Amino acid sequence: MSLSVAGRGAMKPRRKAGAVAFDCAVYLILLTAGFLTLYPFWNITVLAFNDAIDSLRGGITFWPRMPTLNNFHSVLKADILIRASINSVLRTLVGVVSSLIAVSMLAYALSRREYIFRKFIQRLFIITMYVNGGLIPYYFVIRGLGLRNNFLVYILPLLINAFYLIIVRSYMDTIPESLHEAAKIDGANDFFIFRRIVLPLSLPVIATIALFVSVDQWNSWFDTFIFVSKKELTTLQYELMKIISQSTIRVQSIDEIRDQIQRRRISSTPESIRMAITVVVTTPILLVYPFIQRYFIKGMTIGAIKG
Repeated sequence: MSLSVAGRGAMKPRRKAGAVAFDCAVYLILLTAGFLTLYPFWNITVLAFNDAIDSLRGGITFWPRMPTLNNFHSVLKADILIRASINSVLRTLVGVVSSLIAVSMLAYALSRREYIFRKFIQRLFIITMYVNGGLIPYYFVIRGLGLRNNFLVYILPLLINAFYLIIVRSYMDTIPESLHEAAKIDGANDFFIFRRIVLPLSLPVIATIALFVSVDQWNSWFDTFIFVSKKELTTLQYELMKIISQSTIRVQSIDEIRDQIQRRRISSTPESIRMAITVVVTTPILLVYPFIQRYFIKGMTIGAIKG
């Protein structure tokens, strides 16, 4: 037995030098692309953990030259940013749950062949992907509904997305019809079938949509800018946008910057605050993605089988 295995291993054809060189070139290109993709965020992280005055000297590449947590302390001690963080977390959690419920229930209704209006309603949603009324009519609609300076302005306008609806409906179309028929023979109604059969089988696409909605809700700031004027309803991304839009301190030398910082008894600069907030608002998404990554590809590919 050992001789036959050894013989088969010896007869294994060697790869040609051209194939090996091609693989090496592909790996080199992928590693370069990966480095160019990850380095900007890594550099932001390094600057966020580096001393603010020292960062102004430049030359920081891969590691903090003077590690410190003062930048994050300056961010977290601000009451407005703490409140904004709470609002961002709340709008993300509530928005994801409510959107998943609405999209999945509507997608189930549109996937049922006995529903005679399903094609008409689906076409109406598809039209919204290409045509909209514009910002001004949208503003008047939101104001007419009484959603200005209301937390629901973060939830209701983003409740159903036509693209997400098509993905979930396409996925549910792949569920065998025999399961529905067997459940109805046993006396199950549509709500029972949806809750006990369709939802468990649709977990991959549900997880995929949950990732999309969470990113949309967490990164959204324009609705806060347009519809919210109360500080109690501000969001973290909006506060980040305001800080980024502010002009940096213009001084002639590092010694002058040091004197200004010591005189004001602060340990951060606008640039270091920007880096710290960027890390704070990006980290939650990076922590969530690995837990649903295994559902992501399956949900997208299976949901794309039928249109």
